[in-house]
Amino acid sequence: MPFLSTTYRWLLSEGWRAAFGALAGMALCTVFLHAITPGSHWMLAPLGATLMILYVQPHSPVAQPWPVIGSYLLSCLAGLACAQWVAVPQLCATLAVACSIWLMVRLDCIHPPGAALALGLALDGPHSGEAALQLAVQVGLNVGMAMLSTMLVSNLLLRRPYPFTAQAQALGRHQTADAAPMRRIGLVHADLASAVKALDTFVDVQEDELVDIYNLAVDHAFGRHVGLTCADIMSRDVITAHFDTDLEEAWSQLRLHKIKSLPVVDGFDRLIGIATVADFLRQMDDTSAAGMAIRLQGLLRRTPGVSSAKAEVVGQIMTAKVFSAHPETPIAPLVVQMTDNGLPHIPIIDAQRKVVGMVTQSDMLAALYKRIAVSEAVAAA
Repeated sequence: MPFLSTTYRWLLSEGWRAAFGALAGMALCTVFLHAITPGSHWMLAPLGATLMILYVQPHSPVAQPWPVIGSYLLSCLAGLACAQWVAVPQLCATLAVACSIWLMVRLDCIHPPGAALALGLALDGPHSGEAALQLAVQVGLNVGMAMLSTMLVSNLLLRRPYPFTAQAQALGRHQTADAAPMRRIGLVHADLASAVKALDTFVDVQEDELVDIYNLAVDHAFGRHVGLTCADIMSRDVITAHFDTDLEEAWSQLRLHKIKSLPVVDGFDRLIGIATVADFLRQMDDTSAAGMAIRLQGLLRRTPGVSSAKAEVVGQIMTAKVFSAHPETPIAPLVVQMTDNGLPHIPIIDAQRKVVGMVTQSDMLAALYKRIAVSEAVAAA
């Protein structure tokens, strides 16, 4: 039902996940802290801002364990010291905030609520030795419970790993350590480090996320400048096969038209799969130079009788999960799919899933070459 589907997506949105996480995390903190310290200062006000950051921006550098823990401990030290040694309230508050920020920057543990903690401790001072010790213990309990509750709620309830760790580079589709083609020419760590150094500022985003933002922006700009769609470049006279097409006939079509794939359609010409040369080769155990021809002949030859131990028709060897596109689809996302997933061809379908065209790597290269050539010629003129 549309209403239930919309409501479900709404409840699973990132904003509601963050609010639910903060609700659960705050509940754990309040119950635990009030149980062990029933006094008036059992929870520190800056903890509310900390929980917001932990659940709304869990991937942010300021939301990681060391910035949170370090900022609270250093700000506690700065606030208590200024409250003890600076008698003028205005100067005490100013120095407490400034010192906490300097310490956080110096020790690479920037977390904004820490400065609020330093300000609160400075304005509440001066503190006796026993009171200062109690406050330090209270700060430790608050930040420790915030970390523990965030780890439990994020990992167990929200299924969102915390703390954030950069994912190791997975093996590519060829089972090698090479990055995907679209990432080989993108940003690297040295580029990011140089840019941040040149800006001389703090960047509140993880390196992996910054690379993703850059790549998405480049893809969008490419699509905006090139402006081509599948309808502009696709082949329209598409050779197809049906589920019950004999393997020998399908192979003959591949050879006759010098193509590497056949979209498989049903009786209404709707796409149900694709049969490629690779699908044929997967049916043969021995693909050595000496045995491949014999085994291919055996695969293509129709088995007499009503039963067979091998595949006989295209539907038995086709790949059912097919990446497809529509005529109005821009070619920019197709470039990413073809390069990263090694797709030599993409069927183009209409709203009824009927095959209306095919885009191949050759079509893509020709279109990009012509568009670049025209752009260069216009610029030169």
